[in-house]
Amino acid sequence: MLWRFLPVLFAGVVLGGCTTWVKPGATDLDRERDSSACEVDSYNHYPPRLRQVLVEPAHWEPMVEDCYTDKKGRRRCTRSGGYFVPNRYGTADENDAPRRSVYEACMYKYGWQKE
Repeated sequence: MLWRFLPVLFAGVVLGGCTTWVKPGATDLDRERDSSACEVDSYNHYPPRLRQVLVEPAHWEPMVEDCYTDKKGRRRCTRSGGYFVPNRYGTADENDAPRRSVYEACMYKYGWQKE
């Protein structure tokens, strides 16, 4: 059940990204208060909607043969690879972009600007 709250825990990182919000005369506490209110508002409008996405398609890892000559002049070879790698999947939040738009509009409404 904890997994249901993970998106909210990481909302500051996801929504904030590398953007710094500034407002003349405002403190860090003011920014955190307004940012938290905007995060709640954005998640109320656009809750997480996760879907499975293909990250890496299935493929064959080719066999590689590495050969060398040993001290006695004999040819030695080692092989690696030559196996199937199945599809690798991840998750994507379909509501991420619209949620970010609601968050930014909310911050602008409170008088904050991106720096």
